[in-house]
Amino acid sequence: MPGIWCERTVYRSVHADEVASWTFLAVGTPLRAVGAIAADARRLAADLPRRAREWALRGVAGEGRVAAVAALHRGEPCGLALSCAGTWVEWSATPVLFLPVVSGGDAPEADHAHRGYWQDKAPPPAVEDTAP
Repeated sequence: MPGIWCERTVYRSVHADEVASWTFLAVGTPLRAVGAIAADARRLAADLPRRAREWALRGVAGEGRVAAVAALHRGEPCGLALSCAGTWVEWSATPVLFLPVVSGGDAPEADHAHRGYWQDKAPPPAVEDTAP
């Protein structure tokens, strides 16, 4: 089944030298992938001053959003990076082919991923939560 694999990596500093957290999201369409990344970026940038927020989010609106959806439809990956509160955050979306897995029980984590929730559900940058 075709879909989009999305990842968010939060680094402890803008130098991207140490990973603070990593999470993923699996969705079915390019539009949902780009929408989820944009919503997550807006949530992260919400506390920035207005001009900094507008600058940071320029890639998730208008032409940037259209270009990302188009790239995913062409089978190409896309991404977004944001400097926020001394951290560096990167999102990526990659077209993939999900293989069906047979299991004996329900997998709520997979269900949440399919419905479009970031797996850690914590507002980034939650550096204490998933330190390597």
